[in-house]
Amino acid sequence: MQQTQLTIRIDQKLKKQAQNTAENFGLPLSSLIKAFLTNVVKTKKFALNECSDEYFDSIIMESCRDKQITSKLEKLAGAVIKKYPTNKKIKSKI
Repeated sequence: MQQTQLTIRIDQKLKKQAQNTAENFGLPLSSLIKAFLTNVVKTKKFALNECSDEYFDSIIMESCRDKQITSKLEKLAGAVIKKYPTNKKIKSKI
């Protein structure tokens, strides 16, 4: 399979948090992003979790209308981490 490069612009703090999270899974950030994109293409779905939760839905809807989407998504990520903790410690300040 021929490889290509994908370049995106994100907040520096978000990038560092994502790298730390990927590292806690034992993966480089690029592998985590590849896995996410592969899953979206295969399933034709974008889901943050399997259960429907009004709180998460409201944050997502608010984020879609808000110009400062990054801070809203960080808030959502923090809520997900608190609700679904892992055995590994995540080094982030969300």
